[in-house]
Amino acid sequence: MSATRSDLEGLRCKFIPQLVEHARSRGVISGNATKGWTVRKTVAPGVQMIYVIRSRLARVEMWIYQGSSDDEVESAGDLFDQFTAKKQEIEHAYGGSLNWSHRGRKTAFSIQQDYLDFDLRQEDRWEEWIERMVSDMQRLDAALLPHYRSTR
Repeated sequence: MSATRSDLEGLRCKFIPQLVEHARSRGVISGNATKGWTVRKTVAPGVQMIYVIRSRLARVEMWIYQGSSDDEVESAGDLFDQFTAKKQEIEHAYGGSLNWSHRGRKTAFSIQQDYLDFDLRQEDRWEEWIERMVSDMQRLDAALLPHYRSTR
């Protein structure tokens, strides 16, 4: 099943608004649908909750980024370390294991639930994926919220 870049863009333009609408209808954290491939909501300085959609993978995550200077990266790393120190408690509250930081990032850190079997082209599974991602974002947010000062 191959899709052109234009086809994928069209699918994204349909999928993301449905995801946002479902999250909002359930009272789950969500930013606005934009032309990008992510939906972001800032919850504290340098901390965002994000839905990431790609053609063949997706994830929900807490993303910690405070800038690219050495001091900002160190500050973000310190915050990530505070979460990591509570990893067992957070994963217990979440109800499963999480991916602790996306490989390849040099200035940001994340705590995320990955969906490696996601495929945007499978429109018949969108309802299932949207429900799963929104439910997991709700659980992720609830598990992490007690461990930082939110500005929502």
